[in-house]
Order: sequence, then C-alpha cells, then structure tokens
Amino acid sequence: MKATHTPRTARRGRRIRGAVALAGASAMLLTACGSQESGPPTLTWYINPDDGGQAEIAEQCSAASDGKYKIETSLLPRDASSQREQLARRLAAGDTSMDIMSLDPPFVPELAEPGFLAKPPADVVERTTADTLEGPLEGAKWNGEVVAVPFWANTQLLWYRKSVAEAAGLDMSKPVTWDQIIDAARSQDKYLGVQGTQAESMTVWVNGLVASAGGEIITAGEEGQDADITLDTEAGKKAADIVGTIGKDGLGGPGFRPRTRTHP
Repeated sequence: MKATHTPRTARRGRRIRGAVALAGASAMLLTACGSQESGPPTLTWYINPDDGGQAEIAEQCSAASDGKYKIETSLLPRDASSQREQLARRLAAGDTSMDIMSLDPPFVPELAEPGFLAKPPADVVERTTADTLEGPLEGAKWNGEVVAVPFWANTQLLWYRKSVAEAAGLDMSKPVTWDQIIDAARSQDKYLGVQGTQAESMTVWVNGLVASAGGEIITAGEEGQDADITLDTEAGKKAADIVGTIGKDGLGGPGFRPRTRTHP
C-alpha cells in the first residue's frame, strides 16, 4: 500500500493534494508537501524493492503533472520487518522527507492511529477505490475510513506441475486437500514449495491453512489488544499437523527443517 503522512508540526512548504492514477489493488498515496526551494516541489515516495513498477509510476506521474511537481523514489529495505521499522521511526521523529509511502496492509492501522497518514480527499477515494475487491479495500481503512489508496495486492495460489499431479492420480479440476498433496509429493519423490521462513510469509501460509479448515486465528479483531488470538482449535491443530508433517518428512526441501534446541 501507499500513503502520505501528516507531520506532527505544520510544514512551511507548499502543500499539494492529488492522486496518481493507480491500476491494480493494494497501496496508498495522499497529501504531500513540497520544498521551500524555487521551482516545482519534489515529493519523495518510499517504495518496496519489488516488481510493482513503482519507480516507473513515479516517472509517469511526474511527466503527467506538466512540471507542477516531481516524484522521486527512495528504496526501503527488502524484508517487511525492516521496512516497518524504518517508516515508523522516521514518522515518529517527524521526518519531513516522507511524502508518500508504500505500506504492507498490516502496517496501516499502526500508522493511522497516531495520525501519521493523511486522509485522502473524497474525489481521490472515489477514483482509486472503484471496482476494488473488498479485502484490499478493507485493508486501506482504519476506523471505517479510507486512509490509504489501494494499489496492488498479492494472493495465495496453488501452483503445480501437471505431469506430477497426473502421475500421482490427482484430479486438479476438483478441490484437493493438503493430505492429498502431501501423499502425492511422497509418491513422486518431490518437494513441496512451502514457506518455512519465520516471517510474514509463513504467517500467511499458516493463516491460509487455518482458514481453509474453516477456522480463524483472530476473532473479535475490533477489540484490538483484547482480541481473541489462538491456534488452539481444531483448524489450528490441523494446520500444525500439516506443517509438522511436511517438516518431519523432509517434503519441504533442505531449507524447510524443524529447528532443534539445545539446552545447557
């Protein structure tokens, strides 16, 4: 996601409101402030190091402004935790170089609650949220209001090798279970491309496992810190069994192995 922020102290520089036409579904952009130097203001967009085309979009928007402003990009760290840490520290310190930010949806509430995100104008919200899927749109809201502009989002897909599925007797035109996929990997002596890194990627996978079993990790999320968070459910136990089986049986490849702890 992408968002501009509201600084703690008012800037003396020129203020511009507007939105770049963004295609897709999960990022944000909003109010930004220019410098005090003569000429068009320069806005800084802190972007993720991915293939989202953000740098190209910045160039296109700068050209489309007819010299009214220029957008430059600044690259954030590669991993999500470091991105969050850098943005949060800069915002808390009142860094006035931060005009536009690309954010992961989980960071939106954290930065919106203390007032770091500028509220987008109504016409910007109308143009940038039309035909947006419900999930990405809800991720751009806080307290029922849009505080970010949906830009692009990813989703979980099951990729498979057709020849392997056929050899294992899987009918991929119908729903399949993780147990079936695990059995297929065993019978064909293949690895499963699953996420074993202790980071957001594995969190997303575990959440997907729980959801596919009809469960939820978080209930009463509107209660904030008082929300009910647990994996001690039938769906959570099934998810743990799947992850454990893949790890113990070596079906996730050399990089997916259960950790062992040594005690003094």
